[in-house]
Amino acid sequence: MIIIYSDTISNRLIYTLDVIFKYVLGVDYRCTNKLQEFEVSTLVRINYSKKNLDKTLQITPSTLLFENGIRSQDIQVSWQSEIPYFFRTGGEFLYDVFASTFYMVSRYEEYLPFTSDIHGRFKAEDSLAFKQGFLKQPVVNLWSLELQHQMVKLFPELCFPKKKTSYLNTLDIDIAYAYKSKGLVRFLGGFANSIINKNKEEIVERISYLKSKKDPFDTYDFIENASKKIKTKYFFLLGNKAKYDPNIHFKRKGLKEIILKLSKQHEIGIHPSYQSNQKPALVAKEINRLTKILGKEITSSRQHFLKMSFPFTYENLIGQKITKDYTMGFASQVGFRAGICNVYPFYNIEKEAQRPLWIVPFQVMDGTLNQYLSLTPTQASQQLRALIDQVRNVDGLFVSLWHNSSLSEKTIWMGWQKVYKDMLTLMK
Repeated sequence: MIIIYSDTISNRLIYTLDVIFKYVLGVDYRCTNKLQEFEVSTLVRINYSKKNLDKTLQITPSTLLFENGIRSQDIQVSWQSEIPYFFRTGGEFLYDVFASTFYMVSRYEEYLPFTSDIHGRFKAEDSLAFKQGFLKQPVVNLWSLELQHQMVKLFPELCFPKKKTSYLNTLDIDIAYAYKSKGLVRFLGGFANSIINKNKEEIVERISYLKSKKDPFDTYDFIENASKKIKTKYFFLLGNKAKYDPNIHFKRKGLKEIILKLSKQHEIGIHPSYQSNQKPALVAKEINRLTKILGKEITSSRQHFLKMSFPFTYENLIGQKITKDYTMGFASQVGFRAGICNVYPFYNIEKEAQRPLWIVPFQVMDGTLNQYLSLTPTQASQQLRALIDQVRNVDGLFVSLWHNSSLSEKTIWMGWQKVYKDMLTLMK
């Protein structure tokens, strides 16, 4: 057991201590603002104040965890032993790692004004982590482990539980099938467009489908065979058809069948549509559609296009009884958007409160590797290995994001089934 002294106890502080001690390090702690209780305690002691106290590990606080609201922060990043630190305050630890952790996991910078990309998203390239070169490091885990190291040095009797790296393979089903179950009118309309646009590859593909009935996006058997013994989760898009929501109609038999088939072995979540970010009420309709298909409550989600706005997206999900969200990652860059590779709770800075939603960060998406970073399959496999090594280094949770369509071995996705299998091999 660890006891932490602070002159003031705030919601931000307790939330941050929970993240570090409960969810990353896996130990219990107690926080007190009663100095006498702290001084007589026989527990491992951390002094989070400017007071000079004997036989404690001191972390001198900055003001961040005792503020209310959001303001621009003057952050200067320094590096020690290849790990970045900020919020320098002096003292034994030199940096306020509690404030740094809160800044990262709360996504503080995404509450501030920013210039979005064409889809209204906070750009990875505008993040502190990308600008300062540590987006590919799980800094919160690294800071926590350094804190653990310092505590053990001072209190050798302190024991921490042994942790083990875990893995989660996830797939977003934006378009369940390229042609199957879309209906004759929609198929013929697409055929006509491919002829008008002289898209020879598309014409050949459609003719091939008519002959073989093998849909190029029907990669589910491959996925299931390749990912045996790896925990896998699927997210289905059930929004109304639109420019960025191209899935087949939610009432189509083929879509219902694949959802029900996969649900026998895997957890199924909702993939809220692109449109739902402008019309939040749509999320409830889409969840209801999936609930009717599966006959059970839906409690997990990941936003289509990774569209997310703090704190509105998460609060809307909470209102729809979603308890776990998997959107925390960037589209244009791989790495650790929140600096962490553990499941952790959402903190709403506007409400200054921890909320009933668990965040599951992912580190890599297929489209990021191929379409944003323009990596070859060989380069992509190397990048995946590097990211998995980072997670293994801290015994965290590695989460990948793929699409059934990107495993089609068609057009720009030729050779990517091997990348997928290489990744799964590393995850075993």
